[in-house]
Parts: sequence; C-alpha cells; structure tokens
Amino acid sequence: MKQVSHSEKLIPLLQKNSNVLEQQELIQRLEAQLSHSDGIRGFFVTYLTGMDDNTPADQSEIPQALVTAMEAADPTVLIPLACMNVVMPTGMISMHQDKELSQQSKKTADRGVRFLASIKNKPEVIKTCDAILAVATGNQGTVDDDSFQYWTEFFEKWGYQEEQRRDIAKAIRTVMEAK
Repeated sequence: MKQVSHSEKLIPLLQKNSNVLEQQELIQRLEAQLSHSDGIRGFFVTYLTGMDDNTPADQSEIPQALVTAMEAADPTVLIPLACMNVVMPTGMISMHQDKELSQQSKKTADRGVRFLASIKNKPEVIKTCDAILAVATGNQGTVDDDSFQYWTEFFEKWGYQEEQRRDIAKAIRTVMEAK
C-alpha cells in the first residue's frame, strides 16, 4: 500500500509539462519506485486503474519520463507484470456480471495494452506474448515449454474459459501488431 501511495503522488506529475530539472527529479523518483517488485506492482495498480478518463495512462503515448525510468526496471519483474496487466483485466471483462465493473476492466485492459506495446521492442516481451498467445489459442507451436507451462497454470488458476481466452488472444495480438 505504501508503494500505491508513492504512485499516487508521482502519476499526476507525468501529465504536467515541467522544466528539465523537475523531469529529472521525476525520473529519479520513478526509477527508485520501479527498482523493486513491490514498487512496480504499486505503480501499475495506480497507473492502470485510475478512475478518471484523462490520466497519463490514457495518453496515446507513454510519458517520456516513464519510458526513461522503465529502462532501470528489472525486466524479469516488469515484463511478466506488464503482461499480467493485459491478461487479467481482459479476462475480467466478460467474467464480471456488473456492467460498470466490466467497463472498468476494459479501461484497465486498454491501458495495459498501450503500456505493454510501448515496451514490446524488448525480446522478452515478444517471447512472453508468444507464450500467452499459445496458451490462449491452445497451439504451443515452438513456444518454450517452461513459458507455456507457466501461462497454462496462470490461465487455469484464474479460470479463463473459451471466451476469456479468445479476448486475451485478441488483446495480445493488438500488442504485437502495435507500431
């Protein structure tokens, strides 16, 4: 919760046009938060689930300060969490019975797709997306056995059925096709 609180202070600063010194300080603070698992989780919770319609996560491009700070994040933590932040809300869109909750999941999923697409130049992102797509479509192909097994267990744990798998495959394809 402490990391969520830190994020709540940083995220509004991503939307401001500030001078170079303020941007450098913001980058340093983001790098500190994104330097560990709890910080990355806390950041994503706040960044992706904001209730407003005009948050930094809704911008067509990821704010430059965040792009810069992400380079310091541990990819072995950042990438799986970024993928989960597409898979989980996408799966929840059709699982929610409440229309408002379903719409919030869609908004979170769309933000997650935009974020994941922004880091898809990293080979590990493509590898992970390939594994998720393989599990979602039931076609392992040439995907690494360990990755395939990990995401198979993940899908089973969360109870994703045919509809959720189809939606997840579509979201992952959107990430992979993004420019």
